[in-house]
Amino acid sequence: MKKIFSKHLPATLTVLAGIFLLTTGFDRYTHHPLKAVTTELLPSFSLNDSRILVVAKVMTPEESKRSFGHDLLSRGVKPLQLTVQNNTSNEYSMCPSSVDLPRIEASKIAFKVTKSAIPRSIGYKIASFFFWPFMIPSTIDGIRVMAHHQKLKKDIIAKSMKDEIVAPYSTFNRVLFVSDKQFQETFKVTLIDLDTLKPTEMLTTVVGAEKPAETEVDGAEAPVVPAPAQ
Repeated sequence: MKKIFSKHLPATLTVLAGIFLLTTGFDRYTHHPLKAVTTELLPSFSLNDSRILVVAKVMTPEESKRSFGHDLLSRGVKPLQLTVQNNTSNEYSMCPSSVDLPRIEASKIAFKVTKSAIPRSIGYKIASFFFWPFMIPSTIDGIRVMAHHQKLKKDIIAKSMKDEIVAPYSTFNRVLFVSDKQFQETFKVTLIDLDTLKPTEMLTTVVGAEKPAETEVDGAEAPVVPAPAQ
């Protein structure tokens, strides 16, 4: 009996490895660059048209998969892509708190994705108690899930809003992750002029949403244009 089991052990391990590779949902994570919003939403630069433009767009499930490898919207997270076009000679500072929306940290988003692998991991561990070769896919699965988690978290941090400078005559693209329950289609974006330290506040509406009545904003030295609605 022992000889028969030893004889078929390599084939058994091969089958288990094949099952593991076919059933695991955490393939090697691939980084993708953040795609800018469509060009028709952003006017061409003009020295005679000095202004700041903020465009806010919620990624679709397909865009989320392309940018982060997962449909974050199905997990209750709205990836809000913000594009700031600074067509002035001034420098502005921008940080996550510049947007008047509560954000979700990268670690929490990565956990929302990773926890979907927990039932499979538990299943492998239980199976390994009854049939020890399952320890191999269980160990490999754990390593792959953790590697995927860390790479996803790193990618989210890289594309998220952080303390940065919006340079003169430049376009700035970042993502703010907001809970589906706390998301609002209209919110305020505040930039700080680094020369005067005066705030420039912009009432911004997500592309595709109904645009509210325009209001005058204090502290802006250049004409400010809210996000256009389609």
